[in-house]
Amino acid sequence: MKTVTRKQLKDLGASQYQAELMTKSLTPLCRQGRANVYDLFAVSDRIRILLENSRIKAATRDVLQEVRWELLALAEQIQDAPFGMSVLDQIEEADSLHQRSEDLFAQAKARADQLRGART
Repeated sequence: MKTVTRKQLKDLGASQYQAELMTKSLTPLCRQGRANVYDLFAVSDRIRILLENSRIKAATRDVLQEVRWELLALAEQIQDAPFGMSVLDQIEEADSLHQRSEDLFAQAKARADQLRGART
């Protein structure tokens, strides 16, 4: 499950007040140590609702939008664990994810080399 805590929201750029505002109306899924854990997509939806409020200042709106984009990018990077699969299927899944990450790394490296070449 894709989850987030208030501390993680603060690490993404929100203030303590903004992190509380984003999660105040949400029900925590569980506790992790002393921190409440919230559903990542519920927090994203809550931020969207907050952004619809016309009384929010521009600086706060920018921070909320940035945190929302970071959360959505984070959600794309998280892979669900293949529980319930046989060991062989888990190995094949891990191998395919590893190959995909190597391909993405090679593409990023080629793009960086291309940009370096364009500057010179």
